[in-house]
Amino acid sequence: MLGRKRLSVLGLLAVFALVGAACGDDDSGDGGGDETTTSAADSSETTAAEGDAFPTIEGVPGVSDDEIAFSVVGIKEGNPLGTCILDCYVDGIQAFFDYQNEQGGVFGRDLVIGEVLDDELANNQARSVEIIANDNSFGVFQATLIASGWGDLDDAGIPTFVWNIHAAESAGREAIFGNVASLCIDCLGRALPYEAQSIGATKVAALGYGISENSKVCAQSSYKAFEKYGPEIGAEAAYLNDQMEFGLPGGVATEVSAMIDAEVDFVTSCMDLNAMKTLAQEFDRQGYIDKVTLHHPNSYNHGFVAENAALFEGDFVSPGFIPYEADGEGTDLALVLERFEASGIELTEHAMVGWINAREAFDAISGAGEEFDQQSAIDALNSETSYSAGGLIPSIDWTTQHEPQSADGGGGPALECSAAVIIVDGVFETFASPETPWNCWDNSNRDWTEPEQIATP
Repeated sequence: MLGRKRLSVLGLLAVFALVGAACGDDDSGDGGGDETTTSAADSSETTAAEGDAFPTIEGVPGVSDDEIAFSVVGIKEGNPLGTCILDCYVDGIQAFFDYQNEQGGVFGRDLVIGEVLDDELANNQARSVEIIANDNSFGVFQATLIASGWGDLDDAGIPTFVWNIHAAESAGREAIFGNVASLCIDCLGRALPYEAQSIGATKVAALGYGISENSKVCAQSSYKAFEKYGPEIGAEAAYLNDQMEFGLPGGVATEVSAMIDAEVDFVTSCMDLNAMKTLAQEFDRQGYIDKVTLHHPNSYNHGFVAENAALFEGDFVSPGFIPYEADGEGTDLALVLERFEASGIELTEHAMVGWINAREAFDAISGAGEEFDQQSAIDALNSETSYSAGGLIPSIDWTTQHEPQSADGGGGPALECSAAVIIVDGVFETFASPETPWNCWDNSNRDWTEPEQIATP
């Protein structure tokens, strides 16, 4: 049984992450930008020559001669995870808006955040209905844990750009644009088995919350992926618990003991970062921490990992976008890092998601043309067949990917793509080469293969 310290030696191998990881289309054009949208670094088509003026637009919510206003909704008070979601998300949006406004905005107008609304966990629908009724926002950004208002926004035809961790609430809604396409939480991915194979794991566990259907199905699908691909990689699906209590109020001693008895050496989880800390602490208490590797779905938090370096040594984390630690040539990553540093923004998952969503909003408007409205912006982004937000995410075909891929492999992207980082001495390192941080599998079939390493899928 291989210990986790071996992972640092394997740091240039390719791996990744979890059901719900980003997937990409294989016809991404030049590999960095998007085929038909205006680049954030070259917005000349949306800025007027000296002495010229863009046409006045009347009757479009949030649009004046000088500004295009958006609302932001997210979770802050009542956040059971205790992590920075809304504030960090706003940071990323504002960083992109500031940059783009310095380039001249879009069609002579600045992009602005008109209001920030805390949905306090339970009030997402109420906040969304409030925005619809006020009729003073061109579009909406959302980073929430309960997406109960997305259907209302979609029905109202409001362009909505979201942190997409909600499979059911985003599926089939043409006005909802995520940082990833619509999710297939019951698809059997190859990324997790590849991670396990890379460390020589032989017994695998999958964990999820019973209270969350997404988390439960995610755990079941992860387990089934090892049932399917385990014989190919020499690993056995040995333990499944899809009924974990949210917050782990009773601890996890019993579950950890059961995994130890099953000789588990790789654990994939569909739980939050605090639960992953509790899990690691119990493995440590039972003297097993150096014999097990954890896969974290959302612990891409530099401060949190640094504070728990010993517990998480060698673990996998899945950002869902190009990692900050990647080379990023041909993408907007260097621009993001530059703007975040200039604004004193911490490198968090939600800051990057905010930037990606803001870029989507800009590209939707610029693609619609200078006499844009909400529907034409929605239509413009929905015409994109290879959208990558400046190379930060695997490209999305928005003409088809509002619908999730079917569990049997039908539909969806041409490639299954993911990029992981590993934790080494409390910091993140790309597990694949920094120059080619994405591992991609051909989706034309679901056979087991080694992935292709790609710079910008």
